[in-house]
Amino acid sequence: MQTQITALLSELAEVRTFAAGVRDERRKMIEEVQATPAYLALDEATNEADQTITELEKQIRDMTLEVYYADAQLPKGVDVKLFTVVNIPDEGKAKEWALRNFTPALKLDLKAFEKAAKDGGIPSELATVSKEARAQIATKL
Repeated sequence: MQTQITALLSELAEVRTFAAGVRDERRKMIEEVQATPAYLALDEATNEADQTITELEKQIRDMTLEVYYADAQLPKGVDVKLFTVVNIPDEGKAKEWALRNFTPALKLDLKAFEKAAKDGGIPSELATVSKEARAQIATKL
């Protein structure tokens, strides 16, 4: 079994080296393409087009809301949807109220709970802490 593991580790080292090499070649190729004038021009054109799209969409949304609030007919291609929005001005007060009155609104912070369990602050009927064996493979083979 040990010789099989050693053989597999050797194969893994070779494949990792190969993968690192092809990743490096791919990165270099991408960098070369990104440095060409054609790519730079396309990149600039894309950014300008995206910025123009964002500006036009904002103008259309703003004007559509103006028309909507003026009770006028909306042109084809736009619509207004109503969304229910909840504003919680003081989350601390909301949390205090939820602790007393509405516990379904509270969510268990698993990371904090697990840390407290590891530190011994959680009763054993709620969480147990044990050791688990996991195989680790060295990064540098």
